[in-house]
Amino acid sequence: MDDPTDGRRQRGSSTRRALVDAAVDVLTDSGFAGLTLREVASRAGVSPAATTYHFGTVETLVAVVLQELDERATRRLADLTRRARAGELSLLDACTTYLMDLFGPARRTTLVQLEIRLRAARDPDAGRLPDDQDERVVDVISAYTGDREQARELFTAVFGFAVRGALSSPPPDADTVRAYMAGLLARHGLLDHTPAPTAGGTP
Repeated sequence: MDDPTDGRRQRGSSTRRALVDAAVDVLTDSGFAGLTLREVASRAGVSPAATTYHFGTVETLVAVVLQELDERATRRLADLTRRARAGELSLLDACTTYLMDLFGPARRTTLVQLEIRLRAARDPDAGRLPDDQDERVVDVISAYTGDREQARELFTAVFGFAVRGALSSPPPDADTVRAYMAGLLARHGLLDHTPAPTAGGTP
């Protein structure tokens, strides 16, 4: 016999996911000026009470949205670095692809991520945000480089370039991105570096 608790849990998880996706859409379309629990509920096709039940406040919802967007970006980076380590593409190709995603298909959500972080920096009372994301990205990079300090330096340089590029209109094109990353990787001795694939081709 099916456990009704499992069904409720799955429905609750689906509702929560729909609300987070709707909040991303609202922030992307209207910024913080349009972000209310009622608007998010409307876009998700659920009752306002469901939004309050799952998140309680706009500040809590914003923190969850940032966590979701950070996790998406980290998964994308992890997949590309895994492919580079497996020899499916060069590190330069992986970095260029990742940045061009940020400047192209993911540009609007990249701007939402930056906006949330800037809002939190201006107003610490706006809600506590996850503070381990940078280190998680460094973990991904250091799995490739084998040197955490080098990974941190690379992250800082790429993050600065990514912010500048996302805020530029138009953003950098593929040739500009590739040239920047080629120079950065060359300075770190990684332009032609191809680590041996791990067992099974996974990190």
